[in-house]
Amino acid sequence: MNYIIKQVDGAPNWDTIESISISKYNWGGKYRPNASAKLCYIKQDGFSLQISCEESNPKSVYFHNDEPVYKDSCLEFFVNFKPQTDGSGYLNFEGNANGALLCGYGPTKNSRNFLKDLKISPPRVKSLRENNLWGYELFIPLSLIQKVYGNLSFETGVILKGNFFKCGDETELPHYGSWTKINHPTPNFHLPEFFGTLEMG
Repeated sequence: MNYIIKQVDGAPNWDTIESISISKYNWGGKYRPNASAKLCYIKQDGFSLQISCEESNPKSVYFHNDEPVYKDSCLEFFVNFKPQTDGSGYLNFEGNANGALLCGYGPTKNSRNFLKDLKISPPRVKSLRENNLWGYELFIPLSLIQKVYGNLSFETGVILKGNFFKCGDETELPHYGSWTKINHPTPNFHLPEFFGTLEMG
């Protein structure tokens, strides 16, 4: 899978940003809510994400950052900003309808650190909530990326690796959707070998 990241000056006009469909339900299940994401790069500032799902009553038990929001109705973005470097890890951003955000960094599922434990402030979240739609906007500043990966540049053609997810581990109808197909016998999003290509436009 390949997605071109549009570069913009200032606040994004989301109507002009291409949408990503989170529609691969790798582990079956009849409940497959319509979810999508949009990602852009605000020049010299950072990356902005808008991610949403059509659900009228999303489960949202957790209210605090770094609580297990994946047990709620959850939307997630995993990204490696430096995939060309062997051993580089990826960031995971997982949010629920309350705006609670779980953020970590590491190379694998079992070797992760919360951003707060790395002395890095989590990104800003703006919750989105309508009658039959919920989601959030997330801004990932360059300063955060540089603290994790060092100095990077994001000119046209630079490649990132990532994936977008919709899940709900402890909802009435557990479900696990992704942007790219994941070939694994049990639900697991922490498999960077199945990340898609995110190319700077």
